Amino acid sequence: MLAERNLELMIAASLEALLRPGNARFEPAWNAAIDRMAEDSFAYYVQHVRDNPDIVLYFEQATPALEFDLAKIGSRPARRSATRSLADLRAIPWVFGWMQSRHGLPGWFGVGYALERFPDQQMLRTMLDRFPFFEDMIRNVEMGLAKCDLSIARLYADLVEDAGLRDRMFSLISEEFERTKAAILRVTNQRELLENNRVLARSIRLRNPYVDPMSLIQVELLRRKRAGEDTPQLNYALAATINGISAGLRNTG
Repeated sequence: MLAERNLELMIAASLEALLRPGNARFEPAWNAAIDRMAEDSFAYYVQHVRDNPDIVLYFEQATPALEFDLAKIGSRPARRSATRSLADLRAIPWVFGWMQSRHGLPGWFGVGYALERFPDQQMLRTMLDRFPFFEDMIRNVEMGLAKCDLSIARLYADLVEDAGLRDRMFSLISEEFERTKAAILRVTNQRELLENNRVLARSIRLRNPYVDPMSLIQVELLRRKRAGEDTPQLNYALAATINGISAGLRNTG
């Protein structure tokens, strides 16, 4: 079924590219705009994520990253070595952990900062209409935001033992989430996320009531496991929630 779905997506994307209206073109100023926003976004991400001394501990405690081995879904260990650093963590578990905990951070963090700082908002709307690369990026960020749920992410954040670290990181993430959401809505001229993609919006809306209880169960199981309860039954149930949330959100990393 998944193979058929992926084939459908590939064929649909190919047909869309072939049939795209002829108003698509490329302007040198757009390339400069992309470069500027990429630099701003990257600098913000480096400062607040890559070089943030709080990030590794928050990630380990506010996501099920340390428990991924229970699910037995990866072909390689989550880390390249025993070193507990961001550079040592592989990309797939990094994305997977943030999706499991409903933060979705790698899909949007820094985008709002860059969009907000860009001086010509009308140019961004023009690029959205006529520059396919920019349109695809904006739509992907929009989808990433729509799959997040900060109310549930807050429950995962409560697993972080250091209250000061927890509050600093969650406030930072929440602030950038809201900024990115506002920027995406402004550029796309929408009142809500996925307003112009009702099929995907409906799909997410229908899936969430099934995913949300698994997230709540996972938080409780993580709390119990980290408090010292380490039984085969608990580990089996925890692995089931990891697989279930992944299937429900349709994101594995």
